Amino acid sequence: MSAATLAGAASAAPVFENLGEPFVERELSIGMVTPRAQGGYIAWGQRKRTSVVGVDLQDGHTFELDISRYGRTNIQMAPAADGSLVYYAGSPGRFFRYTTAGETVDIGAPFDNASYTLQGFVGPDERFYVGTYPEAALVVCDLRTWKAHSYGRISDDVAQKYITTVIVADDGTIYCSVGLEHHEVWSVVPGDGSRRQILPKELTTAQGAPRLWLGADGQVYGRGAGNRDFRCRPDGVDLDQTAEARPLAGRRQAGEWTVGSIGNDGVLTLTAEGREPRRLQTDYSGRALEVYSVGCERGGRIYGGTVFPGRAFAYDIAKGAFADLPEVTPKVIQIYDLFSHAKGLFAASYMGCILDFFDPEAPVVAGTNPRRFKASISGQERPVQWEAGPDGCLYFGTTPAKGRLGGALVRVDPETFAVTTWPKILTDQSINYLCSVPQTRELFGTGSISGGTSAIPTQKEADCFLWDVAGEKVVWQGRPLPGTTTYLRAVPAANGLIVGVAAGGGWFLFDPVTRETVHRGELPVSGLRFPCLSDLSPATNGLVIGVGESAVFAIDTEARTTKVLARHDSLRGGMGGFLLSADGTLYYGSATALWRCRGLDFSR
Repeated sequence: MSAATLAGAASAAPVFENLGEPFVERELSIGMVTPRAQGGYIAWGQRKRTSVVGVDLQDGHTFELDISRYGRTNIQMAPAADGSLVYYAGSPGRFFRYTTAGETVDIGAPFDNASYTLQGFVGPDERFYVGTYPEAALVVCDLRTWKAHSYGRISDDVAQKYITTVIVADDGTIYCSVGLEHHEVWSVVPGDGSRRQILPKELTTAQGAPRLWLGADGQVYGRGAGNRDFRCRPDGVDLDQTAEARPLAGRRQAGEWTVGSIGNDGVLTLTAEGREPRRLQTDYSGRALEVYSVGCERGGRIYGGTVFPGRAFAYDIAKGAFADLPEVTPKVIQIYDLFSHAKGLFAASYMGCILDFFDPEAPVVAGTNPRRFKASISGQERPVQWEAGPDGCLYFGTTPAKGRLGGALVRVDPETFAVTTWPKILTDQSINYLCSVPQTRELFGTGSISGGTSAIPTQKEADCFLWDVAGEKVVWQGRPLPGTTTYLRAVPAANGLIVGVAAGGGWFLFDPVTRETVHRGELPVSGLRFPCLSDLSPATNGLVIGVGESAVFAIDTEARTTKVLARHDSLRGGMGGFLLSADGTLYYGSATALWRCRGLDFSR
């Protein structure tokens, strides 16, 4: 454990400590194999959003092709006929070539506004096609000439931000699945780039994007709204036609051997028909997972979650070490929040608002503890923050699925695990954070005009609201900070008021009884860090604590003033989560590590 004391202060200065990395993922999935010029093969995988990883199949040595300096984004890879590896990564996205001689060549970025990708495809013309976000542009690299270019935006509709799938038929026609505002499929002629939208009108109304695949017969097939199948043509589709997908060619073949994946023990397994499996010990060091949230304190432990993938972790304060946990949230991308209830821990995760439960004091029983009690909430994607309501139930607000507007208010009965959803209680707004108001048996909620990724807002200003938990309805709606487009966290103050913050640096005090905003001010920081404010701790002398930029700050709701308590480089960044423990210690994520800060001065 390392400790760093804030510079420029005396002995009472806060102490910042790196507590270590909660998770190091030792496994590595192998996607493809390419030959080496001097003989042998390299197997390829990737560290999520940071690097391409090569494994020498002769000695198990691993090396990395770092792309993080170009921007941390998804990576698309493919093998070329000459044995090279081509990959597309960065923001803006750019093509790279790794040759059989071990040379990395930067081919360039053919389209400036391309920051995210979902899939790539090598066509029969030996070109590597990639669909991009947010302009729904199609880019391509010729794997014979190693020249790259862009076909530009494919859809005519500016609301369409994604190309989710690119498939090239055996006749050379390119087909792009476009969304997510609504379904489209575009055919593109590779020679001149001419294109047309080929779905009939009745299949374009649904939100999202159709699924496309290459059939065993070399034609492209799809499935759209209502699970309607179709076969693609350059000028249209043939409805109710389908075919089995063509199996991928042996991308993981190294001569007679089929390459598996690296396991937790660092061993890569290779198999061949009629041969004993070959076990190759590698020196792969693994990938530390980034901390996304620090959710709650329970039984002397700090619980939080990671991203890519989402794994729950626990830090034992007394032992100064991370505790062993079962897989509480299997197959989620990121854990937004963990809430400590008398029954146990409730987890809310992306994507689809996945809900899990785990009682850390009870024996682990497969399928029961931990258990998934809600696999998804229709049309919703991000469950931002749990809040205990005045009725004993748990609540959270949501951001809708990509391309959509209008979040939902969700209630969970912790005794029965029953889930109730009220969609779109604010017109075309997401619901960010909730705050319990026990004196009126209501919830105070904050909204945002933004929706799921790529959605185009229809509202000019965001609202806050009061929800009657008994009457199950909005009983007040207003704008504590006029002109605000995104309200962020709201928490109860010691004096019965509600303190809230907004994107842009404003804060306010709201009286939930009179339903009036009694104060407006500016924060001493900008660029607030998720989740913006901590729940009130008995150690803070009534101060409300938040984090933004590289600083810990306090809001004095009595004096109606703000001040910075401490600064540290480890606090930079918009995610990582934080919470203030009962004894006034700040726990937070910084990149792949959990940190804490002790000795903050909470005097007024």
